[in-house]
Amino acid sequence: MIEIQTTTRKWGNSVGVLLGKSFKPNKKVIILVSEENISKAKDIFGTLKLKTPTKILEKEIDKELGL
Repeated sequence: MIEIQTTTRKWGNSVGVLLGKSFKPNKKVIILVSEENISKAKDIFGTLKLKTPTKILEKEIDKELGL
């Protein structure tokens, strides 16, 4: 998992973000957008319907993030 912080930019009639050279064209990515800092995995849960129990996912994500 790669975490980057970027600033939105005007892109025609829309707003976009630049991801940088670590992403290649035509590569599928999942992007989580937050206007606030996320300190723990539990901050993002409740917005998606998942098959795996939330507590297990929270522990795995916190471990990956070093929290």
